[in-house]
Amino acid sequence: MRFDDIARTSPSIPREFTNFPMSVSLVDRSAPSHVFNDYLAMRTTRAGTISPNDRKVHVTQTVSTIFQFRAIDWGMENCELHVAIPPVDRPTTLALYRLNATVPLDISTLSYNVRPPRIAKLNNIVPGQDSLDWHRKLSCAMDDVLVFELACSEDEPSGSCDIEWWQAREETAPG
Repeated sequence: MRFDDIARTSPSIPREFTNFPMSVSLVDRSAPSHVFNDYLAMRTTRAGTISPNDRKVHVTQTVSTIFQFRAIDWGMENCELHVAIPPVDRPTTLALYRLNATVPLDISTLSYNVRPPRIAKLNNIVPGQDSLDWHRKLSCAMDDVLVFELACSEDEPSGSCDIEWWQAREETAPG
């Protein structure tokens, strides 16, 4: 597209915008072939079936949530992942992983068995009684697919990990 030929200011002016995940999906290691879908939130209209942009985030000892992003702008090779979690009644240790994916995942067939392998643990995240906004800078190029998994930490005692919320597409603070 010859974006390199466009005259730019030097030094460049830092710019930023919020890019929400293109998909949020659940997988369950206790039912490794199960494919979750959002049929409960769908509604039928004259134009067809509509699937809402609000997505459920749920993490238990066996269920984890997979977030899929696409870097969408040329020349913005620095991405910053933000994980905003509403207050919870009791602290829970969650683990955030980067998954090995370079093409968009087909969420209509995504299950624990076919999710991409984990390639790196980014960090443990501990939500508590206050809202949490964890963030990490990552390098990314235009059109990169970035996939992450939020799961219970192996350090979390069995049965004590259970957190869920709905993430609205255009809201940076979940609820």
